[in-house]
Amino acid sequence: MRLRVILVMLLVWGMLLTTASAAPVKFDESSIFELETVSLSELHENPGIYDATIAYRKISVVGTFSELGKQSTTITQDPYSLRIDPIQESLFTGFSVGDDVKITGEFRYDPIEKDVFIPTYVMHYPLEYLGEVEVSEILNNIDSYNGRFVTIIGNLTTLEESMGRYFAYVRDPSTGDELKVMFYGDTSLEAGTIVEVSGLFNGGILHSENMVKYQPPFSLKTLIPGFSAMMTIALLGILAILFKYEKHNG
Repeated sequence: MRLRVILVMLLVWGMLLTTASAAPVKFDESSIFELETVSLSELHENPGIYDATIAYRKISVVGTFSELGKQSTTITQDPYSLRIDPIQESLFTGFSVGDDVKITGEFRYDPIEKDVFIPTYVMHYPLEYLGEVEVSEILNNIDSYNGRFVTIIGNLTTLEESMGRYFAYVRDPSTGDELKVMFYGDTSLEAGTIVEVSGLFNGGILHSENMVKYQPPFSLKTLIPGFSAMMTIALLGILAILFKYEKHNG
């Protein structure tokens, strides 16, 4: 009887931990990306209010790429359009005409020529979180990950503070590939720490407000080396035999 209780407890524990580890991750966008979103119609009607040349401010705009090139880039939110400064080409890697985007940056009002928006981040919209991704996978498929939210785990090799933010590099432990991280926040982490970083990958940089020391997920496999799904099946089989035996001798 005692053995059966122990087996049941182990089985339930394993199933709970497996369910918890398989649960989908809910990603909350960081505040640096969730600035005030201003419609193109509002910019058209009241451009002076949002003019960053008068008072520095960042805003976000949403629209569809109607032009996308080195010389001219434009988003449209019918019937209004907004010119986007295309000089930082890496921000637009992997995007195509017709893609819905959210762009954060500075609006520059020009009453004589065309207004222009200077982008800091370019994101696919609605915002997409792709979960945990290896550094090497991102670097080898920049077109697929640019403008999307991801989580990486790796060795923090460099951490330098500059102007209220940190510039860091996180190394893939299996390949040695490194990804540049721009971290906005305070941290006591040091180089050599295994870290977990979540944020927006854009322009070859992972922009993040969430960088913490990596904590491996707890499981029965951690507690009992070699524990696996096969052992769970074996436990089920043993339980079935015990129940059948007790019923037969009951």
